[in-house]
Amino acid sequence: MPLHLLVAYLVADHAFVNNYKLGDLAKTGWIKHLIWVFLVFLAFTFDRFLGNAFGLLLLIGAFVWEIALRFLRIRLGNDLSEVLSIGFYILLSFLSADLLKTSYITPEFSWYLMGMLVVTVGVTYFLRKGIIDRNATDTVGISERLVIFIFTFAGHYEWVAISILLGLVYRLIFSKEKKIEWFISPTVGIVISIVWKITMLGVF
Repeated sequence: MPLHLLVAYLVADHAFVNNYKLGDLAKTGWIKHLIWVFLVFLAFTFDRFLGNAFGLLLLIGAFVWEIALRFLRIRLGNDLSEVLSIGFYILLSFLSADLLKTSYITPEFSWYLMGMLVVTVGVTYFLRKGIIDRNATDTVGISERLVIFIFTFAGHYEWVAISILLGLVYRLIFSKEKKIEWFISPTVGIVISIVWKITMLGVF
C-alpha cells in the first residue's frame, strides 16, 4: 500500500515544525501553516490526484482534516489528535492505493520516506515528553538518526558505527543535552532502521 498521504502529513506537521506548538499558533501563523500543508499534500499526489475526481476528493479530505485538527488539538490534546490523524491518513492511503501505485513516488520509496520520518521526527516527538525540552530542536539527534537510517539501508554498517562515534564526539564538545539522550538517540535509531529494513524486505 502506498503511504503518500501519511508521509505528506508527517512532513507537513512534524518534519519542519515543532508539532507541540501547532495548537498554539496565532491565526496568521495557522494560515501560513495551512498553505504549507496544502503544498506538501499537492507535491506528494499531484501526478495522480489532479484530473481525477476521486483523487481530488481525497486531496480535499486530507486538507479539511488538517483544518479540523487545529480544534481537535485544543479539545483532545496532542497525543490523541496524533493517533486519530495517523489512523485517518492510513485510511486515506488505503483508499488511494490504486491511484498512487503508479505515482512518480513509488510505493516502495514512500515506505522508505516513512521509515526516515519515523526514525527522525517520530523519535523526537517522544523524546520531547521528558528526555528533551519540548521547545528543543533536536537537530543533533535527528541528523544522527537520519544518517544511521541511510547507511543501514545501504548496508554500510561500518559507517553506522563511524556516525555514532562522530555524534558522540560532537556531543562531548558542543552539546548541552542530557547524557541519557546520548545513548537513547543512536540506539533507537539503529533498532528502528533495522526493523524498518526487514519490514520493507518482507513487504516488497
